[in-house]
Amino acid sequence: MTIVAIAAWVLTGLILLLGINVGRAFWFYMEPVVDTVPVPASYTIAAVAGILALFLSLFVSVGATLQAVRPSATTTSKSS
Repeated sequence: MTIVAIAAWVLTGLILLLGINVGRAFWFYMEPVVDTVPVPASYTIAAVAGILALFLSLFVSVGATLQAVRPSATTTSKSS
């Protein structure tokens, strides 16, 4: 389960990095025309979807980490 938690955090980091790069690309193409043309609705939809994906991935990462650090029933000792 530890590998799943690590993979979940790596995926969350990749989503964050990709989101930052997409935001920079949006700004690069929109900066020259700020206030001259309306922002396309697809940009807003993409930004909301990216933020939603980041938060969902964050929640999955936290859940996988909590599951990985939780002691399992087979490793706990029972006192007689």
